[in-house]
Amino acid sequence: MNKSLKGLLAGCGVLALLGGGLAVLKLTAPETGEESSAAAEETVFPLWSVNSDSISRIDVKQPHGDTYAANRRMEETASTDMEGNPTTENIANYYLEGYEKLPMETVSIRLLATRSPEMTAVQRVEEDPADLAKYGLDEPVEVKFTVDDADPIEFMIGDPTPNSTYTYLQVKGDKAVYTVSTSALDPFLKPMYDYLGLTLKEEQAEDDDTIVKAVRIERSDLDYDFYFEYDPYFAEYTNGGAMALHVMKEPVECLLSADKSSGATHGLYGLTATEIVTPFPKEADLEKAGLGDDPFVRVTMKTDDGKTTVFKMGNSYETADGTKLRYGMLEGVDCIYGFSDENVVYATLKPEDITSKNIIDTYVWDIGDLNCKTADKELKFSGKGESQEDYVLTLNGESYGETDQIERFRQFYSFLLQMKAEDLVMEDVEPTGDVLCEVYVDRQNHLRDYDIKFYDAGNMKAYIEVNGKIRFRCRKSYVDALISNIEIFEDMDKAFAVTW
Repeated sequence: MNKSLKGLLAGCGVLALLGGGLAVLKLTAPETGEESSAAAEETVFPLWSVNSDSISRIDVKQPHGDTYAANRRMEETASTDMEGNPTTENIANYYLEGYEKLPMETVSIRLLATRSPEMTAVQRVEEDPADLAKYGLDEPVEVKFTVDDADPIEFMIGDPTPNSTYTYLQVKGDKAVYTVSTSALDPFLKPMYDYLGLTLKEEQAEDDDTIVKAVRIERSDLDYDFYFEYDPYFAEYTNGGAMALHVMKEPVECLLSADKSSGATHGLYGLTATEIVTPFPKEADLEKAGLGDDPFVRVTMKTDDGKTTVFKMGNSYETADGTKLRYGMLEGVDCIYGFSDENVVYATLKPEDITSKNIIDTYVWDIGDLNCKTADKELKFSGKGESQEDYVLTLNGESYGETDQIERFRQFYSFLLQMKAEDLVMEDVEPTGDVLCEVYVDRQNHLRDYDIKFYDAGNMKAYIEVNGKIRFRCRKSYVDALISNIEIFEDMDKAFAVTW
């Protein structure tokens, strides 16, 4: 019998914890008086007790599963004292041996040490069994605690008892079979992969001001790339936060929807897999998964700290339960993972999923110049100010500053903002026919301008050319309503068209 067990059995008068819970009395113990107290002492079976932080290593050997070891590492961790002041403390974390370079669930791994540093049996089932198989101890899960300044603690885990609340267990050096709380043994029964992490890159912290400068998504099933760029203009001129801080440059230059595009522009932050497939893959593993030189998806993210992050996705596959996943790897993490379309958008992304329908993003009181032209009418507005109350406006060189005139201008511009990119034009188009209508918008500070022309696209549609390139289609009925509103603008008695 080793030193740890000798010391414990000598001190059996001390009530030990049941794997973190209270000792349970034998069900057949007498119910009253001194007999009950005596029975309680007789049926408490302390097996071992150590401080969890003194466990330097845990070895686990599963007969039909994994064999692995976790080693202790004392790490300085940020904390706060009783008065809320920042401080640090040393925490014992555990890392799977040989897997230190991969993400791990360190909180879960710590349970290997903290769930059962103290163990008390609720029953001694048999002193010296001839048949270990009936307890599942002929092929047990073997566990070894290496403990500072003490002999190792080694024990064997068998089958659950019929009610499954308890599990059969033997301690090395003691032939008896005991029952202990099943929950105290759960961490040793899990497959090793449960302790490897699925989060490959942490979410961007609130105090992290790193900027994603550019993201390129290459996909083998498309004849174009997605390319997004950070636009500092939107960081300063948010216009109520409606627009993303990135714009799409490829395949079509346009604005992005703030609430729909984050998975494409920032999806590598918080990148989380569904399952672990192959740690430390060989070349053959990469080829089989479609993760060689020509993967199905390649995502390249550049940030303003000079770093480049690359993520690849390969072939799709089904898990045993029929879940459809796709193999993927993050550069610098030597493991193949499985990813779902719900967690990662790159494999199914379409431009229309993330683009904003808006074409003009300038706030009305930021406008410096607004020119609108049809075949028969031209309006040239020039304005300066910060609000409706102080905005100074001219129309075709003449003052246009009465209250009702300023409101007329605001209503007209509100209609312009309803110009929507209903369809993205992916192919190169050379417009034919005359320009139906033109709109030019420039900010007072000249940081953003839009030169927009409309052309007939057939099928009751119109092309929208922005800054010299056909990018979108819209309903031609909108252009008809816009032409009408331009031509009636100066007739205050006529209401603007608001439907089309």
